[in-house]
Amino acid sequence: MRTGRVIAMLTAVGVLAGAGWVSSQHRGGQPELTGADIVEIQQLYFRYSQGRDWDDEELFLTAWADDAVFTEGNGVVHAGIEGIRAQFREESASGVNKRITHDNPNILIWRDAEGVVHGRGYWNVVDVTQTPPQLMLTGHYFDTFRKTPDGWRIQTRGSKRGWDWRLEDQG
Repeated sequence: MRTGRVIAMLTAVGVLAGAGWVSSQHRGGQPELTGADIVEIQQLYFRYSQGRDWDDEELFLTAWADDAVFTEGNGVVHAGIEGIRAQFREESASGVNKRITHDNPNILIWRDAEGVVHGRGYWNVVDVTQTPPQLMLTGHYFDTFRKTPDGWRIQTRGSKRGWDWRLEDQG
């Protein structure tokens, strides 16, 4: 009789532990991001930056969903892939990308309880025509991502100029 209770208790503990493990594999009904997902999303930051720096429109555009929205640090909004393409071409024609490079350190990627995938990363723009190169602008991106048939893409990108956004709340 005692052996039967021990087996029943161990079975119950095993079932509860298994249910807890399965539950921990999902957040808000969405699967956890895999290492491959995170690497693919990080590559979007690099496609964006290197597309700009090498004046490679197609590389740059492969980072974006067709219906993406990009809000620049100055508040200007570009909607859809054609709006983003127009912004790229305008900046390219100005020649600014021949003088600068973009650096994206410290990228953090996560999925929220509603299943939306977010990214936050710092950015630095460096003037490489100076000796030594000079930091021109800094800021951070607030992004959302969507998985398309072609892989992960930037859905929304907000860009905030300036480094310490926390100071805004101390007004």
